[in-house]
Amino acid sequence: MPYYKNILFDLDDTLLDYGAAEDHALRQLFSDFNIPLTANTKRTFQNYNVNMWQRYERNELSWDQLMDHLFADYFKVYHKLNVPGRKTIKTYLHYLSNNHQLVPGTRTVMQYLKENNYSVYAVTNGQKLVQDKRLKDSQLLQYFSGIFISQIIGFQKPKKEMFDYVLAKINGQQTNTLMIGDSLSSDVQGGINAHLDTVWFNPHSLHNPTRITPTFEIHRLTELKTIL
Repeated sequence: MPYYKNILFDLDDTLLDYGAAEDHALRQLFSDFNIPLTANTKRTFQNYNVNMWQRYERNELSWDQLMDHLFADYFKVYHKLNVPGRKTIKTYLHYLSNNHQLVPGTRTVMQYLKENNYSVYAVTNGQKLVQDKRLKDSQLLQYFSGIFISQIIGFQKPKKEMFDYVLAKINGQQTNTLMIGDSLSSDVQGGINAHLDTVWFNPHSLHNPTRITPTFEIHRLTELKTIL
């Protein structure tokens, strides 16, 4: 088993339960516009939202374009509403930041890593204000030696430049650094691009339809103890 010193974690849907936070935020936002959040409406938005973020990951959209168009285009196309894009996403992110539910096993694993002297870092494509508040409110900040956010760095996962920046800042090596996340296209592919070993966190035992091959695959966070 390789020796790892530096552990890089994705945040949303790896440590922080983004689904729970999203559900709460969407209910508040749609209520503001007097739109019932039905199961079909939520599913339509989620599919649209994932596609927009994947376009950002592929560098087809800049951060400013994502912020300007994410909600403005959605409400115009699906609900025939003209809403101010920046103001709406600011409101949504405020609602999102107020939720900090953890993925099961998060605190157990973080305590284990702390007790075993691993250096733990967050590497996220999320918004700084949102992630900072959620990490603080969830009392996870104490476990991290550093937080790396694409909005601040100027590169997003899966770009190799994002990971090169992180490795330089933590004085890490490719051979002793492990990337852990739930997204094949962002976390695992990003780790591969940077020549890091990777862990695909796959709690729902999804089929991997891609050619992206993680070094390890786990279905519960506590399974990390068998790797580290």
